[in-house]
Amino acid sequence: AVVSTQSTGIYQIQHRQGVAALWKGFTCHMMMEGLQLTTDSCISHITDLPKELPSISEGPARTIGYITLKTFSTIATLPILSAVILDTVQSESARADSATPMSCLKDALYRFTGSGSSYQYRLLLPVHQLILPTVVYTLTWDLVGQVVHSAVLKFCKMKLNKQTDKEGRRQGKNTLTESVWPELLAGTVHCFVADFSLLPVELIMNRLHLQGTRAIVDNVLDSTSVIPYQASYNNMQQCIEALVDCEGVPSLWKGCSALLLQYTARFAVVHTVRMLMKYVNKFNEKKSLVPNDSVTSFTKDK
Repeated sequence: AVVSTQSTGIYQIQHRQGVAALWKGFTCHMMMEGLQLTTDSCISHITDLPKELPSISEGPARTIGYITLKTFSTIATLPILSAVILDTVQSESARADSATPMSCLKDALYRFTGSGSSYQYRLLLPVHQLILPTVVYTLTWDLVGQVVHSAVLKFCKMKLNKQTDKEGRRQGKNTLTESVWPELLAGTVHCFVADFSLLPVELIMNRLHLQGTRAIVDNVLDSTSVIPYQASYNNMQQCIEALVDCEGVPSLWKGCSALLLQYTARFAVVHTVRMLMKYVNKFNEKKSLVPNDSVTSFTKDK
């Protein structure tokens, strides 16, 4: 029921505010991802720390190096993350200007310095108090995602090997589905498991980042009104206690139905891609058999 209500609300918001309302924060998010990759590469080049999560066999030293690199890169891009979160939830009806990467950088500068006319200085948390929840979320997401990714890849490869043995095909001739599908499925599953398991941490992090920013968000339940975001937490612990005491433990999983709706659509796309790959494989197999059949029939005729 909640999913259907949210689907209706999303449709009505899109109908009133346009298609752009469903892609809020996309350009700023992509800019942040690019800056994050650039920061990781620069730190890795200077310090020789690994920018990819190493396997267990490489030893704990490499893992500690990766955690150190991600910690510093997350801190370096933290003000931009605050601006991206604000840009993502802000209602289109409350925007004075259209969001651009330059406006996102300006908001990040304002967030870092604590200035800007759109901020409430009394409620705005200093940047250093946002470091702990942001770093915890980023590192835990990477670690959970890597574990799930490896597990799904192993499962897919075992299943494909059994199927290959039954069909009697040689291991060297991998089809498009066999080479691409495991990575595609593993990437989708690890994102879902990481997002779902860390939803409470993400909720707390977002609330702390948005505090004092005067954010105005769309009310998805009735889709006709907006809600000003108001909070006055002093730190991460107080935010958790306030959520549990005032709204109950289930409040930590707010947004779960929207997340399920998002990944339902995402898994549908992945399944469609797999069907297309199977169709391409069958088409290529039929195409490769045509010359052989023609040559065989020509030989028999002679």
